[in-house]
Amino acid sequence: MSILGRRVPLKTIGAMALIMVFATLIPALSGTPNREIVLVVKDMSFYVEGDSLTPNPTLEIRAGERVRVVVHNRDRGMTHNFAVPALDVDMNPMRWSESGDVVFAAPDAPGTYEYVCGPHQLMMRGTIRVY
Repeated sequence: MSILGRRVPLKTIGAMALIMVFATLIPALSGTPNREIVLVVKDMSFYVEGDSLTPNPTLEIRAGERVRVVVHNRDRGMTHNFAVPALDVDMNPMRWSESGDVVFAAPDAPGTYEYVCGPHQLMMRGTIRVY
């Protein structure tokens, strides 16, 4: 085959087409989270932002979904974090008025997983339900 008057092997054209296909898929494969969950820590409990009545709520996540969990520490004088031990998810500790985040993929199989604040896991614990 010739391009601009030059003879180009079909293998080269095929390789270039394959590179262009992968280049268009890079944003989709980059691991951008599907969804963001914002939690606020106050009074030694996690709350979904906008719902100050349900402490340590059950978080519903689809199997395989990539999630970004953002945590705002509003518990004066306390250091908190967010962890899902079974999924090897752990956020750096945050002091009062600091925020942090963690991105992770839910398992492909449905199930329930516990999330905790590492330093206060006896009180600050909830459930992630993967469906």
